[in-house]
Amino acid sequence: TEAPEPTATPTPEPTPEPAPLTEDDRTRAFVTAAIENYRENGLDATVEFYRSEAGLGDGRALTIVNTADHILLVHHALPALQGQYVGPDSSFPGFAELTAIATEEGFWATARGVNPDTKQEEPRRILAVLHDGLVFAASHSALVQDVAESVKEYVSRAVAKYDADGLDAVITHYNSRDSLEGQFYLFLIGDDDIYLAHPIFPHLIGTDIKDVVGSDGQELGREIAQATGEGVWVEYLWPHPVSRKEQQKVTWAIRHDGLIFASGYYAGEPETGPPAWRDADPRDYTVQYVNAAIERYERDGLQSMLNYYNSVASFEGEWYLFATDANDIYHVHPLIPALIGTDIKDVVGSDGYELGKALAEATEEGVWVEYLWPHPVTLKEVPKVGYAVRRDGMLFASGYYVRIEDPVGHTMAYVQQAIDYYESNGLDATIALYSSEESLDGQWGLTLADENDLLLVAHIAPQFIGTDLKALPSSGDRHLGQELASATEDGVWVSNIFPNVRSSETLYAHTWAIRYDGLLFMSRYYDDQPDIPEAP
Repeated sequence: TEAPEPTATPTPEPTPEPAPLTEDDRTRAFVTAAIENYRENGLDATVEFYRSEAGLGDGRALTIVNTADHILLVHHALPALQGQYVGPDSSFPGFAELTAIATEEGFWATARGVNPDTKQEEPRRILAVLHDGLVFAASHSALVQDVAESVKEYVSRAVAKYDADGLDAVITHYNSRDSLEGQFYLFLIGDDDIYLAHPIFPHLIGTDIKDVVGSDGQELGREIAQATGEGVWVEYLWPHPVSRKEQQKVTWAIRHDGLIFASGYYAGEPETGPPAWRDADPRDYTVQYVNAAIERYERDGLQSMLNYYNSVASFEGEWYLFATDANDIYHVHPLIPALIGTDIKDVVGSDGYELGKALAEATEEGVWVEYLWPHPVTLKEVPKVGYAVRRDGMLFASGYYVRIEDPVGHTMAYVQQAIDYYESNGLDATIALYSSEESLDGQWGLTLADENDLLLVAHIAPQFIGTDLKALPSSGDRHLGQELASATEDGVWVSNIFPNVRSSETLYAHTWAIRYDGLLFMSRYYDDQPDIPEAP
């Protein structure tokens, strides 16, 4: 019998390897698991778990917001915020934005956030899912291409807002810091290349972007002005909106209806922590700032120094450089460029003090000069201290406004003095006095409203006299007039970012409001701190 022909054993088909999970997949799985936890164990158990370290996973932390009452239930990065209201009119517009974008399918966005493992700020890609009236959100480190697409999407939303609401609405919104999304902010340029909106450096508004030169001499403004309807990417050095320190920035700019809509992201290592000048001794910091300018001149040469200190990149809080050549002719003044080419010795204060000549007397040992100079908000003269020093015959100088040691106490005392005057002299006399220049104390002035919240005295904005305080224009989602009008006889502090168009620094206004005899007495001071100092 013949042996059967051998047959080949069929080779089994290889089992295909599953595709590796993307970071988006991992974040969605993390959020989906949290929703399943909620379905199985209920809200209280879910909140408890994701508030704990056990709730962290693979560089991700959960955020939960209850949309019914806008209470933040879980937020691992800042546990102190848990349990707080974060809805409209709150001090936390980012969470209101998160609630607004969340959908049942999940909505993706990119913003700056904190890595729960490294505790460092970085670009984060966020997924927000709406389920059962709750927003479940988590994020992961964003790749550069993700950030770039998010910048383009942010600019596209600004263009869409312009098409829907018009130019005035876009200018108003994007000049507000409430329009910021993490590191993203929009700057808007008119068809004549003049800035229309810039929430970080509002003093640029009204200037030509083509005149903006980077600290390294790059004519970045001219590059951005070449934007077309197809869009253009421009890379340059620019101050970070939080630290104000220069970082490499990549900007997307596109022409639409003749206007340039632009925003960008910061490359490289993020800046963290408060700015160096915050809480520094102002006298020491002034010397340090001027010495840094001299060091840049000696290291990089005159033209590099001129480029840098005539650009917004050089601003550090209230500090900026003003400098002259060896003949005392201004060649640096970033806040008042019209002074460039004029003689500093011709600058005379309103009191007749020849402050320019006093500064020009500086030697290589340096000189301190005290003089009156307009406050950048009130434009009323207040004491300022300038420091000037010579190097190679040239004058390098900067200065600071004299601080009140206890601005909180000073503000409350100023208001109490107004109440005492009212009690002794009546309403008409109080209105007359506090509507005059005589009543001003440096940056302090009185705002007074009647029992119906109609403004009787408004020294900084007299055009609002007779207006209901509660009806004043709001700042983004905050209605500051309503917050102030809620003051009782116990008084209330209200702090907010002040749109400071005459200085580079981010100013905060801190208003003390208190009811007396039905009237509302208010005064405020300005600094670079977001809140008033805690009582000792």
